[in-house]
Amino acid sequence: MRGRAGARQYGHASVAQGALVAAAVLLAACAPTLPKAEVAAHAEGDRAWSAGRFEEAAAKYRQAAEAADRAQHREDFFYLEAASLWRAGKFTSAQQRLEALEKLNPTGRRAARSAFDAAQIEVAHGDAAKGWAMHEAALRRHASGLMARRELSRYVVHLDEQQGQTAALAWLRSNLSWLKNKETDETATYMIAEHLEKLGNLTEARDTFVQCARTYPYPDGSLHDDSLYRASLLDEKLGEPKLAVEHLRELLSKREPAWGNGSYERPRYSPSQLRIATLYRDAIKDRAQARKEFRKLFTDHPTSILRDDALWQEARIAKQDGDQDGACDAVNLLLRKLPDSRYSPCAQLLCPSAPPPDKGRTCRSYIAREVNPATEQPKE
Repeated sequence: MRGRAGARQYGHASVAQGALVAAAVLLAACAPTLPKAEVAAHAEGDRAWSAGRFEEAAAKYRQAAEAADRAQHREDFFYLEAASLWRAGKFTSAQQRLEALEKLNPTGRRAARSAFDAAQIEVAHGDAAKGWAMHEAALRRHASGLMARRELSRYVVHLDEQQGQTAALAWLRSNLSWLKNKETDETATYMIAEHLEKLGNLTEARDTFVQCARTYPYPDGSLHDDSLYRASLLDEKLGEPKLAVEHLRELLSKREPAWGNGSYERPRYSPSQLRIATLYRDAIKDRAQARKEFRKLFTDHPTSILRDDALWQEARIAKQDGDQDGACDAVNLLLRKLPDSRYSPCAQLLCPSAPPPDKGRTCRSYIAREVNPATEQPKE
């Protein structure tokens, strides 16, 4: 019996196919130092896979595994065998191979993937309820690593769809004890906060996001920035914009310079600075501070795509407050440093002394309407 809900969650065997390619490339790179029988069987398996002869590929990969003199390569070939059988539609055989591979080396690099793939096959091509039980059991055996984080998220989505968000939240909370000190603990805590927010428990959700950020701080906490950013959104909803600014400043306090090539910039950094400026303008009603914060985005985030937005917003506040010199300062800086900005052709709306736009460029009406809704707008 095919489990339709489970099959929708799991989809096809694309994950296994991707793993197959990665393993094949890895093994090919080591080919000159491998036994001839292993190299030959591996090559024949790859050719059969590429031609769509998956059962033949499975047989060749098993030959390569039996000829391999390194345990890791043997496990890789056994996994390739299972993936080939899976692709061939031999689901029972593939599942049996995967379960045997996990038992062969329960802590090996193929163990977790094999356990989750075996569950995937059961969900999509057997008893869906049994498959999800296998998935949960696999999570308990392999609760560390990036794969476990993804599979935890997948399992919770399944609970959301089948039992509802309240049941999923209860599962997360009741199972947090065995996730403690595992890499999945951070993901579980973050998902608890998400579910609390969806269920309308905004204060508890906000506090859980903050807890997640502080329990798993920068640089090791992969959800540190997201947690504080989400907390700031809830702060604003709860009528605490100054606390939102505090959480955003806490996020930004972790920025550090990169010595030499590269960057430590994270995706939340410049949007967080933009939120700080916006909160000062709209919620805290401190327009002078808002102007400083918009300028700070421009000066302190040189790689951000939001720099022209920041200068434009700074200029708009200055114009609205009767500070024409301040508006022109921001606009002229935008024209000098970011001449290709969408705001450049609109410069004279905020600073009449600014140079006219280059030939062929016109101010877009949606920008002009923001500056002066009552004015007849130029054609696009």
